[in-house]
Amino acid sequence: MKRRLFLASAGLLAAPSLARAQKGGVTLLVPFAEGGATDQLMRALAKSASKALGQEIRLENKPSRTGLRLLSQLRAAPPDGSVVMLFPVVTLRALVERGVDFTLERDATPIMCLAGGTYGVIAKADRFPGGWRDFVAEARQKPGQLSFGSIGVGSVGHVTMSRLMVKESLQVVHLPFRGAAEGVEALMAGDLDVMAGGARLHVAVDQGDARWLSLWSPQRNPRWPDVPTLVELGYGLTETAPFGLIGPPNMPAAERQRLEAAFTAALRSPAVKAVMTRLGMTEDLRDAKAYAAYLAAAAGEEAALGLRPEARQ
Repeated sequence: MKRRLFLASAGLLAAPSLARAQKGGVTLLVPFAEGGATDQLMRALAKSASKALGQEIRLENKPSRTGLRLLSQLRAAPPDGSVVMLFPVVTLRALVERGVDFTLERDATPIMCLAGGTYGVIAKADRFPGGWRDFVAEARQKPGQLSFGSIGVGSVGHVTMSRLMVKESLQVVHLPFRGAAEGVEALMAGDLDVMAGGARLHVAVDQGDARWLSLWSPQRNPRWPDVPTLVELGYGLTETAPFGLIGPPNMPAAERQRLEAAFTAALRSPAVKAVMTRLGMTEDLRDAKAYAAYLAAAAGEEAALGLRPEARQ
């Protein structure tokens, strides 16, 4: 039976007492291991938001490649704000790829979008002296001969580069790697033309071994002010792999807004801003309606690319 993914703003249909959430604090489900970049930011956010909320926000790390099992736990939680979940792009992608019958308006409540990472594409320092346009020009002259790398199939780097190749009608070979370090090593050895991804690529650039051809953030990054964005290059495209918060289905509007206000204040605190700068992350603040609209659009784009599990290499 054909299953479809529908994403829309959550219906706020019930308004149970908030006493339990206010008394016992908030459990934040995180589908990543402790110590990673996203976990570090969420801990800083939880600490600051706890002060604004007047309740403790406790992280519960449950590492998962897709985060799908946490959705089941969230769906069964009471809609009183006592349990919320960090919702990363990888979980949205898994829902689409696997055709899971998950409807946000039925199975969860979008609360807000929080932040994203700094992503882009790099080349060896002496390759493509004219930047991204040189890469595009050479790829057009040599169809099927140039290559781009990413972490696996279906990662942010793979998906965004695939979208760009479609827009440019280019034939470029995709080489998936287990990790960014392997991709950078292949790049340095001359076995790969460009590598797409996020934070792990920053080191190669800062060490002078590689250079950014483009960054995918909405604005230029002050850390690399000379690197153009995809918007500036004429694609009208940004990608920060934004992540946000969702709650159980039927969370009352008052509780959703209370959490949104606390995390918004946390995002603007100097301590959190310092962590984001250190981790190369950027604020991507969107309310529940805007976040739900983003998820709907992203799900449609993921489905259109057709990066299904059976296509994995």
